[in-house]
Amino acid sequence: PFMELLDTQPAETQAVVRLTFEGYADSEIAEKLRSTVGAVRNRRSRFRTFLYEAARERRIWIPAPLHVDRDRTNQRSAA
Repeated sequence: PFMELLDTQPAETQAVVRLTFEGYADSEIAEKLRSTVGAVRNRRSRFRTFLYEAARERRIWIPAPLHVDRDRTNQRSAA
Protein backbone atom coordinates (compact mmCIF):
# COMPACT_ATOMS: atom_id res chain seq x y z
CA PRO A 1 0.00 0.00 0.00
CA PHE A 2 2.81 2.47 0.75
CA MET A 3 4.31 2.21 -2.72
CA GLU A 4 0.86 2.47 -4.30
CA LEU A 5 0.25 5.69 -2.37
CA LEU A 6 3.68 7.02 -3.27
CA ASP A 7 3.03 6.28 -6.94
CA THR A 8 0.01 8.62 -6.84
CA GLN A 9 2.23 11.57 -5.93
CA PRO A 10 3.99 13.98 -8.30
CA ALA A 11 7.35 12.75 -9.65
CA GLU A 12 9.29 15.32 -7.59
CA THR A 13 7.66 14.14 -4.36
CA GLN A 14 8.36 10.51 -5.25
CA ALA A 15 12.01 11.37 -5.83
CA VAL A 16 12.29 13.22 -2.50
CA VAL A 17 10.76 10.32 -0.58
CA ARG A 18 12.88 7.69 -2.31
CA LEU A 19 16.12 9.64 -1.84
CA THR A 20 15.22 10.24 1.81
CA PHE A 21 14.79 6.49 2.32
CA GLU A 22 18.15 5.94 0.64
CA GLY A 23 19.72 8.11 3.34
CA TYR A 24 20.49 11.29 1.46
CA ALA A 25 20.53 14.57 3.40
CA ASP A 26 18.13 17.35 2.45
CA SER A 27 20.93 19.39 0.88
CA GLU A 28 22.03 16.41 -1.23
CA ILE A 29 18.47 15.76 -2.37
CA ALA A 30 18.03 19.42 -3.28
CA GLU A 31 21.24 19.35 -5.29
CA LYS A 32 20.30 16.12 -7.11
CA LEU A 33 16.85 17.49 -7.97
CA ARG A 34 18.11 21.01 -8.72
CA SER A 35 15.78 22.37 -6.08
CA THR A 36 16.05 24.08 -2.71
CA VAL A 37 16.30 22.54 0.74
CA GLY A 38 13.03 24.28 1.63
CA ALA A 39 11.25 22.69 -1.33
CA VAL A 40 12.57 19.25 -0.33
CA ARG A 41 11.32 19.68 3.25
CA ASN A 42 7.99 21.01 1.99
CA ARG A 43 7.41 18.00 -0.29
CA ARG A 44 8.32 15.56 2.47
CA SER A 45 6.03 17.36 4.93
CA ARG A 46 3.12 17.33 2.47
CA PHE A 47 3.67 13.64 1.80
CA ARG A 48 3.72 12.91 5.54
CA THR A 49 0.39 14.74 5.87
CA PHE A 50 -0.94 12.68 2.95
CA LEU A 51 0.19 9.45 4.66
CA TYR A 52 -1.47 10.36 7.96
CA GLU A 53 -4.69 11.16 6.10
CA ALA A 54 -4.50 7.75 4.41
CA ALA A 55 -3.96 6.16 7.83
CA ARG A 56 -7.02 7.93 9.24
CA GLU A 57 -9.00 6.58 6.29
CA ARG A 58 -7.52 3.13 7.03
CA ARG A 59 -5.93 2.87 3.59
CA ILE A 60 -2.51 2.34 5.20
CA TRP A 61 -1.21 1.39 8.64
CA ILE A 62 1.71 3.31 10.14
CA PRO A 63 3.57 1.39 12.89
CA ALA A 64 3.79 3.28 16.20
CA PRO A 65 7.62 3.60 16.14
CA LEU A 66 7.34 5.59 12.91
CA HIS A 67 4.91 8.16 14.27
CA VAL A 68 6.28 11.64 14.83
CA ASP A 69 6.20 12.52 18.53
CA ARG A 70 4.62 15.96 18.18
CA ASP A 71 5.05 16.84 21.87
CA ARG A 72 8.78 16.15 21.73
CA THR A 73 9.09 18.00 18.42
CA ASN A 74 7.29 21.03 19.84
CA GLN A 75 9.52 21.02 22.93
CA ARG A 76 12.61 21.17 20.71
CA SER A 77 11.12 24.05 18.72
CA ALA A 78 10.41 26.04 21.87
CA ALA A 79 13.94 25.63 23.23
